[in-house]
Amino acid sequence: MTASPANAGPMFRTPQPEAAAQTSSTRFRGSSTQGPASAAAYESVASVPAPNAAQELPKPIQVDYPPYGDYESDCPARMGVDLFGNSWLPVIVYMLRDGPMRPGELRTAIGGISQKMLTQTLRRMEQLTLVERRRYAEAPPRVEYELTVAGRDLLGPIYALGAWVDKHGRAVNAALAEEED
Repeated sequence: MTASPANAGPMFRTPQPEAAAQTSSTRFRGSSTQGPASAAAYESVASVPAPNAAQELPKPIQVDYPPYGDYESDCPARMGVDLFGNSWLPVIVYMLRDGPMRPGELRTAIGGISQKMLTQTLRRMEQLTLVERRRYAEAPPRVEYELTVAGRDLLGPIYALGAWVDKHGRAVNAALAEEED
């Protein structure tokens, strides 16, 4: 299976047109040890029904945390943004959502990722405690990767991002296409 939009699941679905344009913003501040870390917290955000033109837009969730420092660059939320800065990390987390997989299975399911990049990303994810590597004492050796609790909790923002793309992806792609012209 390749990572084509038709068969890769809800995260990669082709966006559908929408009747009303929407904008919202959310600001997360404070300690990374507090706040909405569970998938349920993000799934509830992603499941908010889209208002029509006559309805008021839903208010974004504002989460207030204790002060984290004097500068915005000190914000612990930057770590979360950095996780999504690696283009393969969210894809691998999404692919491991149903349980452990061997690296070869992952590479085939994802499509388009080199063995080197897959290995580097899995090692980094292991360092960040997002996946657990299990090595079985067999001949030939067998290795599987499985999401940890932290890795499973990362599915919440991934699903929320997928919902956002489902709502707004066409408009963003259209704007990018106009920019290139």
